[in-house]
Amino acid sequence: MGPTDRPEPAAGDESSTTIIANGSKHGEASSTDEGSEADEVSACMQRRLEECADAEADEMASSMRRRLDALPGKAHESEPFTIFRVAGPMRDRNRHLYEPQMVSIGPFHRGAARLRAMEEHKWRYLRDLLARNNDATTTLAAYARAARELEPAARRRYAEPVHLTAREFAEMLLLDGCFVVEFFLKGEDRAADAMIDAAWAMQNVYSDLFLLENQIPFFVVERFYDIATGGLDCDYLVTNLLAKYLTIDTPQDAATARPPDGEILHLLHLYYHWFLPPEDRTNDSGGGSGSGSSKEEDEAWEEWLSKPVHERMPWQMPPATELQDAGVTIRAKRSHRSLVDVTFAHRGGALEIPAVESYGTSRATLANLVAYEQSRGRWEMQRVASYVLLMASLVHGRRDAEAMQRAGVLAAARGGGGGETAAAFYAHLCPPPDAVNNCYGELYRDVREYSGRSWNRHRAVLAHDYFSNPWTSMSAAAAVLLLVLTVVQTVYTVLPYYHPS
Repeated sequence: MGPTDRPEPAAGDESSTTIIANGSKHGEASSTDEGSEADEVSACMQRRLEECADAEADEMASSMRRRLDALPGKAHESEPFTIFRVAGPMRDRNRHLYEPQMVSIGPFHRGAARLRAMEEHKWRYLRDLLARNNDATTTLAAYARAARELEPAARRRYAEPVHLTAREFAEMLLLDGCFVVEFFLKGEDRAADAMIDAAWAMQNVYSDLFLLENQIPFFVVERFYDIATGGLDCDYLVTNLLAKYLTIDTPQDAATARPPDGEILHLLHLYYHWFLPPEDRTNDSGGGSGSGSSKEEDEAWEEWLSKPVHERMPWQMPPATELQDAGVTIRAKRSHRSLVDVTFAHRGGALEIPAVESYGTSRATLANLVAYEQSRGRWEMQRVASYVLLMASLVHGRRDAEAMQRAGVLAAARGGGGGETAAAFYAHLCPPPDAVNNCYGELYRDVREYSGRSWNRHRAVLAHDYFSNPWTSMSAAAAVLLLVLTVVQTVYTVLPYYHPS
């Protein structure tokens, strides 16, 4: 048999071949059935997973819907936030300027360990306020009912969630609101108070009442004042009681001070209104975001875009020493309307700035006035923030601060070191320039135009080098006189040569 010869299958092998073939067919059928069953199980499991996912999604949506329904207000309705925390680098660098040192008002600093001593004093003030009426029990119930009634509206004024129950929040309003009312009533009565009469304590409490983070809505103070005085006109509270204290460090006179148009937001807002003269105020009766209509914002945006770039974004003024080298004279302004009343006389090159010591405004109050401006509508003119930016540019270092002290704008610090302190204060206090609607755009333009002229710079160098003191002035005058005499002598010597007669 050759290698290519194949054996013929025997007759008995046909049945085995048929069995193998049938077995193979049965195997394929059984594997197909098992595959279809597995696909059905997989599809069933997928449907169950999808059903579970849908149930979880429905449950999540229901939970979120309950959270949405619990939100105050309506969709596309701006919240009436008027009391904010100061955020960002400004607060990180100056925490002590924004946090109360003696007494907490409102929820943001409630319960702080350093303020617990005054918490007991608030109860004493509540007792003293109740004693102004004969029926103390009925009066306390009236205060409590008013606090519970005002709680929802007052809670909505805070830009951060307040994690207090309605009763706790109302009790906080009652204690803090009555403390504010009794504090000013005691001042009007000149009543003795061992703790507040201490000079350091009085000043700290007074400063704490004008911190942005340490406020309660003014309508709470008005309501409690109304209860305490038996229905006395609330205009008296503003124009008489508060005006005696809030106008001390402002250009306003207590006898002529008037409240802002519209709602008074809080004590800091009222102080800001009197800190700026009427002609320097622009729509200061409103509060936070949403105080203006979209049409007004569009008009303001178009007006802003129409200005030249150097007026739209007046980032920085040259330091005081550079301005003086360029011929600009810096001096204290004698007659001014407010601390921010800065002017520049283009003809004489005089930059006039009100003396800082002429206003008793503390650094904490000035910092919180800037913070209040930053919390208002973005198109509001920010005059206090503009002033701080201007001072931060002018007082860029120790030499600049000393130049401002010689000009009478800054007070000379005792013991030295005042220049660095003033420069650091304004540098740390100023907000980002692009976040300020600056009111000194034209002033920046005029100063830069004047200081850019070469003649003004040469004249300043001449005055600085040759007329800075009497001795150099006498030397320069003698040199000029000698030069003139020399020229005259030369003329009289040469003249006969050309004209012998």
